Amino acid sequence: MNVGSVVRSTLAASLLFAFACGPREPPKQANLPDPPDPMTETPSSSSGGSTASSGSSGSAGSGGDVLGSPSPAAGGKPATGKGGEPPQVSSLALFTEGVKWGISHAELTKLYTQTNGVIWKDYDEKLAKARVGPEQMALEAEREQVKAAFSRSYIEFKDTPTGYDATGIRNEYTYKNKEALMWIQRQGKKRYFFFINDRLWKMYDEVPLVDGGPMGKAYLDAVNKLNAQLNAQGRVQGADASKGIDATTVDWKDGVSRLRAVDRSGDRVVGLAVEESSTVSNLAALRPNKPVDPNEIDPSIKAVTGGANRTDPNAATAAPESSAPAKKTPPKKK
Repeated sequence: MNVGSVVRSTLAASLLFAFACGPREPPKQANLPDPPDPMTETPSSSSGGSTASSGSSGSAGSGGDVLGSPSPAAGGKPATGKGGEPPQVSSLALFTEGVKWGISHAELTKLYTQTNGVIWKDYDEKLAKARVGPEQMALEAEREQVKAAFSRSYIEFKDTPTGYDATGIRNEYTYKNKEALMWIQRQGKKRYFFFINDRLWKMYDEVPLVDGGPMGKAYLDAVNKLNAQLNAQGRVQGADASKGIDATTVDWKDGVSRLRAVDRSGDRVVGLAVEESSTVSNLAALRPNKPVDPNEIDPSIKAVTGGANRTDPNAATAAPESSAPAKKTPPKKK
């Protein structure tokens, strides 16, 4: 047998072996999972905030589900309220930023303005990056101005109306009940501190609603972000003057505090109020002086013009009327 015949025989045997051992059908492509449907799938915890935010804006205008449910992956099944109460969450301490309920306005002032206090630390990073000399001196002067402004912001709600009556926080306080507030602008938001009997019981943040902002660009974005962050579906309450609710509000609670998200879209902000629950439940007793209705009629005027006390001031001088004809006096005899 020559060399060519050997090579051909070997090649033919190899092909027969490969055919016998190879697959009988062509290989199939691996099945890939279908991409998630953004209209039906629940977003994962890592992207729940941004997905819920963008979805809420679209659904608000299209009639869909305006408030998205938080993802179960964020920490178990989302909590819901029972019996008309706000849902119980593990903690709202993040929203108080280490400030304790019950401190006086003097203690709060010290906490913010003392060396190495809150305002001081706000400027640490700026000063570290500033050039030595005029730039650092300007920042230090600005820091002192902010500290002084915070100290001066304290105002008591006594008898005289204030400019706050024309703002979005007008229903967060009352007059003649030993209430007061302080405020500060920092970290892109305005924070109010509320006191009763010189006890801190509430903090209220005005957070701008803007693209790329921490609470999104719309109220629904803010609510969905909070639902995801707290892993709880907040209780939704519509405006109800009888309950003291002047705008749509969504709330949550823990064992100490309650958090309210107030719709102030007209001001392009969301109001985030965190308050001491024990004080909230006792507000009726802490506010014995009720607000006066400016359109109410003065009681003294009401007593004169209405009811059984209504009298005719000219009645005493008026001649009595008689239905009988007057008698003629007979003429005297001569």
